Amino acid sequence: METPTLNTFVALDSDGCIVDTMAAKQHRFLQPLMAQVLNLSPEASRLYFACADYVNLYSVTRGISRFKAILLNFETYNQHPEVLHTGLPPIPTEDLKAFVESGLPLGNPSLTTWLVDHPSPFLEKILSWSKMVNDQIVTSGAEFPAYKGARAALQRMQGRSETGIVSQSPEAVLREDWGRQGLLDYVNHIAGQEVGLKVKQLTVLTDGRIPRDKVLMVGDAPGDLEAAQTFGCRFFPILPGQEEASWEQFNTGIYDAFASGNYTREQEDALIETFQAVLPSTPPWEANGK
Repeated sequence: METPTLNTFVALDSDGCIVDTMAAKQHRFLQPLMAQVLNLSPEASRLYFACADYVNLYSVTRGISRFKAILLNFETYNQHPEVLHTGLPPIPTEDLKAFVESGLPLGNPSLTTWLVDHPSPFLEKILSWSKMVNDQIVTSGAEFPAYKGARAALQRMQGRSETGIVSQSPEAVLREDWGRQGLLDYVNHIAGQEVGLKVKQLTVLTDGRIPRDKVLMVGDAPGDLEAAQTFGCRFFPILPGQEEASWEQFNTGIYDAFASGNYTREQEDALIETFQAVLPSTPPWEANGK
């Protein structure tokens, strides 16, 4: 066996990529707690949940950072035909949009600081919701299983490549999710939402140490691809709904090709094309003409 050189780096998204958490966290924590904090009616909650599912799970915006996702949830809800036609009150977006577009890192600490100079009762509710989500995910004891192929990949990469978690979840939540699955020993670094967006996370973890063409981003969302392309590293997609098949492909060829410098641009482009075809850009209620 060759002596490991660790001259490559594999950055790994967490939710929906390594750990099967995307739908579970939406349906058990993020969505019902938002309905509670905003005191949504049962009908408004039903429509909000449908919009949040589309934005976060089943569209090109899958996996975007928490506060951007919430803003888009609200905007999509406000434009839903049933909301418009039944007279349900819209969810206010102005204050949240100002924060999202502020240029600050989009996490709880930045929102707390923002509120000092931009007081907003509505944003106080959003901050309370975000803190409750984090706390309840950790304290609930909920376990989210790792994909079998992802576990095999982590074991395969150990000692051959540096690995790091690159995620918009808080570090405490990442440690909880990965720790419960016995996966923390397989990664060298953790970058949660506190570090910033994914391009900054990739920069902090690798810049000045590992050439960007020796860095591979593995993710299940368009934002992961965008981060890889902006940063200038390679990309491998985990297809939503086809996670185990994607990991099988990674484990039986792609990782070895990458580690040996033989992951071709043609291979990567073909995988990206398939990935981009999986997630739509139009909600089903619009696509169906409703």
